[in-house]
Amino acid sequence: MSDFSDRNPFQITTPEDLTAKETVSLFVPVFTDLPKIIDPGHVFIIGPRGIGKSMFFRYLQPDCQCLARKCQLKDLPFLGLYVPLKFANFSLTELRRLEHRHASDILGEHILSTYFAVKVFETLVKSQVYPSDDASVSALRGFYDERFTSLVSQAGADSSIPEGGADSDSIAVLEKMQMFSQDMYNAGVSFVKRIGSGSTFTPYDGPICDFSSFLLPLLSGLSQLPGLPDGPIYLLVDDAHWLPLTHTKVLNSWVATRTSRRVSFKISTQYDYKTYYTLSGATIDCPHDFSEIDISTIYTGSRKSKYLDRIADIVSKRLDTFGIKGVPAEQFFPDDEEQENAIRRIEEDYRQKHDSGEGRGHYRSDDALRYARPDFIKNLAGQRKSSSTYSYAGFKQLVHLSSGIIRSFVEPAHKMFAETVSQQPSEPITCISPSVQNAVAREYAEERLFSEMERVEKEGHEEAPPNEDIKALSNLIQGLGGLFRQILLSDRSERRVFSIAFSDEPSNKVTRILNLGVQLGYFHKSTIGRKDSKSGGRTRLYVLNRSLAPLWTLDPTGFAGYLFIQNALAEEAMNQPSSMLRRLGRYGIPDEIESVQLELF
Repeated sequence: MSDFSDRNPFQITTPEDLTAKETVSLFVPVFTDLPKIIDPGHVFIIGPRGIGKSMFFRYLQPDCQCLARKCQLKDLPFLGLYVPLKFANFSLTELRRLEHRHASDILGEHILSTYFAVKVFETLVKSQVYPSDDASVSALRGFYDERFTSLVSQAGADSSIPEGGADSDSIAVLEKMQMFSQDMYNAGVSFVKRIGSGSTFTPYDGPICDFSSFLLPLLSGLSQLPGLPDGPIYLLVDDAHWLPLTHTKVLNSWVATRTSRRVSFKISTQYDYKTYYTLSGATIDCPHDFSEIDISTIYTGSRKSKYLDRIADIVSKRLDTFGIKGVPAEQFFPDDEEQENAIRRIEEDYRQKHDSGEGRGHYRSDDALRYARPDFIKNLAGQRKSSSTYSYAGFKQLVHLSSGIIRSFVEPAHKMFAETVSQQPSEPITCISPSVQNAVAREYAEERLFSEMERVEKEGHEEAPPNEDIKALSNLIQGLGGLFRQILLSDRSERRVFSIAFSDEPSNKVTRILNLGVQLGYFHKSTIGRKDSKSGGRTRLYVLNRSLAPLWTLDPTGFAGYLFIQNALAEEAMNQPSSMLRRLGRYGIPDEIESVQLELF
C-alpha cells in the first residue's frame, strides 16, 4: 500500500499500485467528459505516454467505482476489468516458426484469450468488492460448476479441471478460476517456447481457447451473476501498442465481432499500434467497428479552461494529500513578478495604441495578447543580449509547457519540489520559487531532446527505428526550433509559431521522420485546411511539443501560429539544420514560409 504522507506530492506512481482510496482521492477527470469512452462501444484511446490513460483505467475498475459512486458492486452501470499488456509475455518470436502452418494464429488467440481470462478474474479478486453473502457465493459456485467447467472442457482441458467443491468464500472461487486460466495460458506459452528450443515440431495436445467459444461466453455468463452489475463489461486493455503483430490482429478480430452491447473493448495505445488488420486480412474501420479518440488534442485552445482547471485540481489534490492544504496552484507555482510586470506594461502600450487607432487586431486586447510576451523576449535578445534570462515560471506557463501531457507537468513539478526541499530541508514548503521553476523547466527541455533521444538510440531492438532516422528527427527538431526562434525575433505579424504544414507534398522520408517524432512524443499530429482554398480539403499539421520551448527561449503561451513550408526545407533541416538556419538568418525567411494564426493545434 502506498503512503503519501512522507513523500514528494508529485511522485509519479504506477496507477496499478494505487489503492482504491488513493486513486479516488487523486483522480481528476481529465477526459471523462468524452462520452465515447465511458459509454458502451469499442473505443481506441490514443495518446502519448503520460497523458493519463492508465490512471483513467484504474479509476474505472470496480473497487474505485464503488467508492466514488458510494454504491455496491451490483449497482454499478458497468463492470470495468483491467487487462494490462505492457509486461505480458507475448513477444514470442518462436510463433514465427508456425506461421506457414496457420498455427500461429490459433495459438496466438489461445494465449491472448487465456491471458484476458486471467486478468478478468484477477481484477475481481484484487478489487475485494464481490459480495460474500450466501446467495452470491452460491451463484458464483454454480457459475464455476456449470459455465466455467463446461467452457474449459469444450476447449480440451476436461481431464485437469479441479472439483468445484463447497467453497464458502467468493474470493476462493474466483482465485480457482484465475489459477486454472493461468494454467491454460502457461500451457500455450510453454509449448511455443519448446518449439523455439527444439529442432522438430511436436504436436500440441493442450486446450485451445478463442474469443467466440471461450472468452465471450465466459464474460456473458459473468455479467448474469446476481452480485455483478446488470450492465456491459468494459475490458480496459492498456498499452495495446506492446502487442506483437499476431496478437494485434487477434485483438482486432475481436473488435470486429461488434459485441459492444455486452462486452466493450476500451483500448489504450500510443501512436505505434501495429496494425488495424484482422486475422482474416480485413481491416477494422472507424466508426463502423470502433470509435477513435486522440487524447492529445485536449490542450489549451478552445478547451483551455478545462485543461488548465484540471491540472489545478491535480495540484490541489496532491498538495492536500501531502498535508499542504488550501494552497491554490497559482500560489504554489508563482510567477516571476518582475518579468510579468514588465510584460503587462507592454500589454498596456498595445491597448493604448489600439485606442488611438494604431492597433492591428480587431479587439482591444488582441495585440497585447499576441505581441507583448514576444516583444519582451525580443528586447532581451536585442538590446541586452540576454534572452536566456527569460523565466519559465508561473503555473499557467508551466501548464502550457506541459503541452497537454499530464506527466510533462507532474514530472518537472516533482523535480521542483525535490530541489526546494534540498534548499530548505527544515522549512515547510508552501511554494516553488520562480528561479527553481525556470531552472527545472530548462533542464527538462534538455533532457527531453538530448538524453531521451540518446536513450532511444542506445536501447534499440529489432523493431526500433534505425539510428539514421533518430538523427534526422533530432536535426529536424533543432532546425524547426531555430526557425521558430528566428520568427519570434522577426517583425512578422504572427511570431509565436510551433506548428508546420506543407504547401506541397511531403516526401515519404519526411513523413516517416515526422511520424516517428509523433510516436516518441516530440510532435503532436492534427489536421488543418489546405493553403490553397480553391482546391479545399485538409492536410497534416505537426505541432512541436511545447516542453522544448526553453531550448530556444520560445513563448509557449496563448495563441500560436503555424507555418506552411515546402518539403525541400524539411529535407534540408533533417540533413543540415545549422546551415539552413544560417542561410535563413543571412537572407531572411522566404515568402513561401507563411505563418497563419491558430487557436488550437
